This record gives sequence, C-alpha cells and structure tokens, in this order.
Amino acid sequence: MDQPQDKDPQLQALISLLDEPDQQAFTQVRDRIFAYGSQAVPLLETAWESTFDSYLQKRIEDIIHSIQYNQLYLDLTNWAHFRNDNLLEGYLLFTRYQYQNMDIEEVKSQLHDIRRDIWLELNNSLTALEKVKVLNHIIFDLHKFQLPSRQTTEPRYLFLNNLLETRSGYAISIGILYTLLAQSLDLPVRGILLPGERFVMAWLDETEKSPEGPARVMFYINPENKGGIFTRNEIVTLLRRLKLSPDDMFFRPVAPKYIISKMFELLSYLLAASGEAERAGEIEHLRSALI
Repeated sequence: MDQPQDKDPQLQALISLLDEPDQQAFTQVRDRIFAYGSQAVPLLETAWESTFDSYLQKRIEDIIHSIQYNQLYLDLTNWAHFRNDNLLEGYLLFTRYQYQNMDIEEVKSQLHDIRRDIWLELNNSLTALEKVKVLNHIIFDLHKFQLPSRQTTEPRYLFLNNLLETRSGYAISIGILYTLLAQSLDLPVRGILLPGERFVMAWLDETEKSPEGPARVMFYINPENKGGIFTRNEIVTLLRRLKLSPDDMFFRPVAPKYIISKMFELLSYLLAASGEAERAGEIEHLRSALI
C-alpha cells in the first residue's frame, strides 16, 4: 500500500538534506522534491517551522513558492480552456497567487450568506431597476462594501478574500463581486472594461437575445458609485474626453478570461508601485496561461 505523502520516508529524507552546502547536490535534492508537486508542501512547511536557520528557511520558501506557482499556472490553464465561463473560479485562482493557503470554503460560505440576503429581497414581480436597487441595498448598505478610505496602490484591495474580510476593495474588485452575486441569482449582469481601467456592469435585456448577436444592454451599473445607474451616453462622453471613437467594443460585456487577465495586469502595476516590480515577469507568465 502506498504511504501518504506526508508520511513518505523518501520525501522526509530529501527535505532533511535541504541544508546541503554543495550547490550541485542541493539542486539535485531540490529537483527531486519539486517532482512531488503540491503533495510536498505540508512537509516543507513543517520543516520551515522546525528550524531557526534563516538560510534554510529561505531555501524552503523558494521551493514552496515554485511548487505553488507552477500548480497555479496549470490550474489557470485548465480553467482558461475548460471552465472559463466560471468567473468565481477565475477570481479564486487569481487570489491564490497572493494567498496560497486561502480557505476557499470559507470564502464561498461568505458569498453564500450575501447571496441569501439578496435572494430574500428579490421576487419575479420586480423590474430590472428594482432588482438593482435590491442588489445595491444589500451589497453597499447592509454589507457595507466600499472603496478604500484613502487613495492607495496596495495590491491587497484586489483580492477576493481580503475584500470579503475588510469590506473594502478597488472598484474592479467590488464590480466583480457584484457580478458574481448577480449571476448566482440568474440576473443578467455582465462585466465591461472601459478605458482607464474602469470596470462597470451591464444589465442585459435577455428577452431580445437572438442567435445573431448578444443581448441588448438596458443600462449600466457603476460600482464606484454604490451601483449607480447610467446610460450609453455617459460612456460616449467618457470616450470623447479621452479622444477615443465610440467603438462597439467599449459597450459590450467581456469574457471572464479577459477580466482575470486584466486583474493580473493591474496586480503587476500595483506591485511595481509598491516596490515589487521584480514579480512582473512571473505575473506575465501567469497571464499567458489565459490565452
């Protein structure tokens, strides 16, 4: 019978050799541990906690990061090719880049609680605008989601678990959350990315959907303004101010893959602004998984 990986004596023996002073020998040990993949992480974390040698801890941290990073790339690739209509899964994968040990079930439980609060207030007799009013009341008034209290470039405001914990996030983070909650209730809300990294939502008129094209947008929703409603004219005005022609692409919902790719792009920018520009290369590599 195969032993569980956390009891695997060979893996334990390899980890015990991570203090090997000879670089070539260490590289061989590291590569053999790396072959175990994510199954090696719990034992590596235990080894890290059991030593006060900062040099050894750094070696262990680098191996754990490489294992988790490669697994994330594979999971992003799998999502992009087979489940890319699932925006929640994409947002969780994005968040995993920074929070590898995130409690996914706890995150889903928090989302479920907010969804339930919205569901209790909805009924089929409500108009589209009345349903948006319910969404806005629950998300912004009852659960008090808001933009950061001060202007900041901190990356943490992008991540889903931090958004749910602190009730603070960038407009794109709150917008994705709004979209997720609406879609979980079968409401026709989709994300739109405007120039200047602006994320808004479109409420679609699915009664007019045809095989020839997407559903007509009834109105737009602004997450920066507590779900304020606006029309196509406001987008046209913004585009003119930016000296851009009102191309149809600016008014159409975008795919979850594009939204998650934009999140990685924003993360790279914010990390650079926070003095961590060296992480741009690996983030760009993760974005390539979404192509």
